[in-house]
Amino acid sequence: MRIIDRYIIKSILVYGFTMTCIAVFALLLERLLRLLNLAANPDKVMIYVSQMLVTLIPHYLAIALPAAFFLAVLLTYGRLQRNNEIAVLTGSGIGLQRLMAPVVVFGIVLMIIAAYVASYLQPLGRYAYRALVHTVEHASLSAALREGTFVHAGGLTFFADRFAVDSGLLSHVFVHEISGDISFATTAAKGVLFGASDESGSTLLLGDGLRVGVAADGGVTDHVQFTKFRWSIEPDGQTTFRSRGKDERELTVPELWHAIVDPPGVVTSDRVRAEFHSRLARSLAIVILPLLAIPLAMYGGRGRQSPGVISGVIILVVFEEALRFGESLTAFGEVSPWFGIWLPVGVLAVLGAYLSFETVFTVRNQPFDRGWWELGRFISGIGKSVKAMRGTS
Repeated sequence: MRIIDRYIIKSILVYGFTMTCIAVFALLLERLLRLLNLAANPDKVMIYVSQMLVTLIPHYLAIALPAAFFLAVLLTYGRLQRNNEIAVLTGSGIGLQRLMAPVVVFGIVLMIIAAYVASYLQPLGRYAYRALVHTVEHASLSAALREGTFVHAGGLTFFADRFAVDSGLLSHVFVHEISGDISFATTAAKGVLFGASDESGSTLLLGDGLRVGVAADGGVTDHVQFTKFRWSIEPDGQTTFRSRGKDERELTVPELWHAIVDPPGVVTSDRVRAEFHSRLARSLAIVILPLLAIPLAMYGGRGRQSPGVISGVIILVVFEEALRFGESLTAFGEVSPWFGIWLPVGVLAVLGAYLSFETVFTVRNQPFDRGWWELGRFISGIGKSVKAMRGTS
């Protein structure tokens, strides 16, 4: 049995690791397109972006792990069923309930891992990501400048038609600054930008330009034409990011438990409660998934491709949407978390227990052959009828 257990777990690991990597990569790729626009400096874009993507891995890992595990179990047992390996093992006296044991144990281990990721790595990674975004958005002008593009840095809106990265030479420069009720517009034919090595500020030396100040009522308060103008540009005073805990998504599970009574900032107790129960429910659901995946894999019979993958994906999507909807209702205080969040988990558990019982203790191992589970065959019959009509037409 140890050999069989290792065989099953190895197959689940291969499927699960592959699908987890694909899912995380796809999610990170979508975020990468937005981060490339955020990190404006072409020379340092990969440094900023790579750091941001690393901090997002726990968040996307918490999303990908349950789905990858569910599909891995479904595909593993579906292959065992199609290749008649299940029939051989049950014929030798090994019951299906014994074949489910290693998956349940593996699910418990994975649940502990997912709970740790959701409890600690995910909120800490989210805070680190927001801190990096803040650093990029409030970088000094020398760190953010990009040729031919309007950029906002150090409280300024800046534009340069030409920018030599090595020498810092500028041409056709425009700078807009707001100071109290007065806005200043500065233009210059040329300039040089010196950036501090630690990106703490910049010095802008402009030549052959004009500086105009305009009040809120539209009146001109300042009008200076200059040959040389030296400008020390400091960061906007927000270089130090705030402390962690602005909202419930940055709090660990123990911190959420205490924050239910004393929520941070403008966050309500209902939002904290919804986040707390949601993380626990998603982690616990991982143990339930094999009870649902294995019966779905058995559906279709030996030697045939099981339609359980499609059914499983539909059930998984419906469960996720129900959980999100219940979480939203709980966050707004409309329902209790036991109804909004734990009810979908309970329904999933009852469904998985029923299907597992029917699969293990019935001769046909086909819990879908009854009642409304005939929907799959009904849809298949429609497809065959359409093919037959096409053949006769």
